Amino acid sequence: MKKNNLRSYMAMSCIALGLLLSGCSQAEASQTEETTGATETIEAVAEETASDSAEKSGASDIDFSNGAPDSEVETIIGAEGAQDIVINSHNVQEATGSQYGDQYIAQDTVDVTYSAGELTGILPQTVSKSAGLYLNKDTGKWELLEDKLTACEVDNSLLPGSSWKSEILSVDSLNALFAGEIPSGDTGTLYIRFLKKMGLFSFNMDNENNTSSQRFFTTVGTGGKITWVGQAGTVEKSFNVTEGSVTDSGEMILAFTVGSASMDMHFGTDVAVCPEQEYDRALGLEVDASKVYMDDLATFDVTTTAIENGQWKNEIGLKEGNISPELSWDAVDGASKYAVIMLDKVANNWLHWYIITDKTHLDEGEFTTLEMGYAGPYPPETHEYTVYVIALASEPENIYCQLDTSGGDINSRLTDLNTASGSDSGNVLAYGVISGDYTPSELYYGNR
Repeated sequence: MKKNNLRSYMAMSCIALGLLLSGCSQAEASQTEETTGATETIEAVAEETASDSAEKSGASDIDFSNGAPDSEVETIIGAEGAQDIVINSHNVQEATGSQYGDQYIAQDTVDVTYSAGELTGILPQTVSKSAGLYLNKDTGKWELLEDKLTACEVDNSLLPGSSWKSEILSVDSLNALFAGEIPSGDTGTLYIRFLKKMGLFSFNMDNENNTSSQRFFTTVGTGGKITWVGQAGTVEKSFNVTEGSVTDSGEMILAFTVGSASMDMHFGTDVAVCPEQEYDRALGLEVDASKVYMDDLATFDVTTTAIENGQWKNEIGLKEGNISPELSWDAVDGASKYAVIMLDKVANNWLHWYIITDKTHLDEGEFTTLEMGYAGPYPPETHEYTVYVIALASEPENIYCQLDTSGGDINSRLTDLNTASGSDSGNVLAYGVISGDYTPSELYYGNR
């Protein structure tokens, strides 16, 4: 073979070998890419599976052993209008497969007590309920899914002897109570006056009509007069109330009964407080200088160191020391005397303190006996005690006030004090008031 031919052959062989090697490299590269892609896909699936497992593991690993945080409970219960929320206890348990769905993993039954109706209502209330909160694993939030009323106490001391009116109830809605005696189309005002002695509300927490925000009660001995004062004349009837309800918003609904007719009256919406003087004038009752109307009097501030967090100190109680509370107020222009009166309105205006003084400050324990004019609280349960300080122009007439017994309301006592010892009326100048609850200790209550 010639040298030139040999060189050509070798060159062509190298080219062929190069092409062959190049093809192998490309195939190997392609196979590597496919293998790498598959590996990456497997890794992605593994990561996603691991993420799902972590999420599932995280839901089951949520620590709910302490139950719903108190701050969350207060927010949830407070959303219903509750105030001064007190959390009494928690009862926590797993809730897997609960009646509300698999997304809830824990249940916390929380016993709470709160105040209701104080901002917009007319009857301050203390409500207790058992609230069922469930932990949602998807959101990590506790949700209120069930609750049960367990107790309700209402301060209805405003009602005895009080006056009310409605200018929006129609003749058609009222005429059943008035036996059709109001002429059709008449316009006027409905006036209501409760008796000075009334039965207390009795709540049944198992009443099927109860809701989470409305509680039903019965009452005995609650009644008074309803009077329609219209353009065509005046019509008056006596009424009774045997049942009603109160709501968290403070509305009071009373079922008025006259004969066989009945009608619900909504106090706080349809019915509003009526000043006593307005009531007397509207019904043509006697209005003279000797009668005192609190709405016409000036007021002043009274302070005390004997109330802490809305509670009277235990020592003021009859069987806990019987130490009269400290009181202070500023002098009132024209006043030479001050009457101090403590009433338990829940117990039908039970009189615990009555003195006449020329001081504007009373020391703690300045009065400690019945003879000195003081008989401290001794209720069977929590009652509210109100102290009135009444500024007088001079010494009032010799008024007999029997301590430690029920008696007249503050309006009748003001009228008594309004006559001075010289038989002059207009003796009452102004008044101040301060209130607090008194709760007896467990071994405290007993008959005197």
